[in-house]
Amino acid sequence: MQKEFFSPAEIRKIFRLEDKVKSMQTLFNAEERGDIPKAERFARGSNHQARQWKISQLPEIGKKYGFLQKPNKQWVICVYTAKGGVLKTTITYALARILALNGIKVLIIGLDFQGSLTELALPNRIPESLSEVIEPTLGLHSVFYDRVPIEEVIQVTNLPTLHIIPETPELIILEKRMRAENKRELVFKEKLIPKLKDYDVIMFDNSPNWTGLIENALVASKVVISPLGCDYGTFRVLDNNLNTLRDFQTTMNVEWDHFVMIPTLLDNTTLSQQIYSSYVTNYQKDVIPAPIRRSVKGQESLVTNQSPIEYDPASSLSQDYFEFVTKFWKLLNPS
Repeated sequence: MQKEFFSPAEIRKIFRLEDKVKSMQTLFNAEERGDIPKAERFARGSNHQARQWKISQLPEIGKKYGFLQKPNKQWVICVYTAKGGVLKTTITYALARILALNGIKVLIIGLDFQGSLTELALPNRIPESLSEVIEPTLGLHSVFYDRVPIEEVIQVTNLPTLHIIPETPELIILEKRMRAENKRELVFKEKLIPKLKDYDVIMFDNSPNWTGLIENALVASKVVISPLGCDYGTFRVLDNNLNTLRDFQTTMNVEWDHFVMIPTLLDNTTLSQQIYSSYVTNYQKDVIPAPIRRSVKGQESLVTNQSPIEYDPASSLSQDYFEFVTKFWKLLNPS
C-alpha cells in the first residue's frame, strides 16, 4: 500500500536535508512563511499536534529543498536494453519519480506491450461502476490515428509533477500502422515531442524486443540509458546488444548527447563483482559508477508503487538511487 503522509523527519531524509536543514524548526518556519505547503495536523497526545505532509505536496517541498535543480532545457530520454530482467522499467519509474519529487515536471511514456510501467504509475483500483470497466484507456494510438487531443490521453499520477501516457493494447496496432508511414522512424520526433513542450523531462520505457516503437524512441531522444545487469547472461550478450544500437545509430544518423550505462543487480558474489569491475574498466566513458544493488527493498518499493527513496529513505538501496540520479543529473546539467 502506498504511503499517503510523510513526517518532518521523513521529509528530511527523502531530500537529504541533514546538512542543509539543521532542525525541524527550519521546515516549520518555511511552512509558516508559505515557502512550502501547509501540513496536515494530527493529534498526538492531549496537547500536541504532529505535522504530516501529503505525498502530493512533496514536489512543492522539493522545489524549495530538493537535491536536483530544474534543467535549463527539455531532456528526452530513452531507457532501453535488449536484455530483459535488468530493472529497465524499475529504473525508468524510480528515476521519473525522484525527478518529480524534486519539482521537475516529468512525462513517462510506456511502449512495452505488457504495460509494466502503467501498472506501476497507475495502480489498479476497484471500479465504482461498470462504466469504468467498459470505458477504454486512451493511449498513443488514440493520439496518432483517432485524433484524440494529447491532453485527454495524458494521466496524472499521485505526484502532480509526474504524468504518464499509459500503455494500451492498441500499441500493437500502432506499431504495425507506423510501418506504413513515410519516415516511419521519425513519427515520435516530428509528431509527438512538439506537443509536449510543457515538460522538463520526457522518458520512454521500452520492451527488450526490438520494434518500430523503440526505433522511434531512440530517434526522438537526446539521452539513452541502458541498464546493465551484473550477471553472466547480460555480460555475455552485451557486445552484440551494443553493436545493434551502434548500427542503428549509424544507419539513422542519430546524435545522442549522452549514452549512459547503469550497472544493476550487483550482489556480493565474486562473479557479480568481477562483471561490475569489467563494466567500469571496459566501458569507462559510458558507465556511471553508481551501481544499483540487488535488494529486497527494491521489490518492496515496487509493491507500494514508490521509488526506494520514498519507501525507505534510510536504506542502502535508497542511497544507491540517490548516487545514481545525482551523478546522472549532473552529467546532463553540469552548471
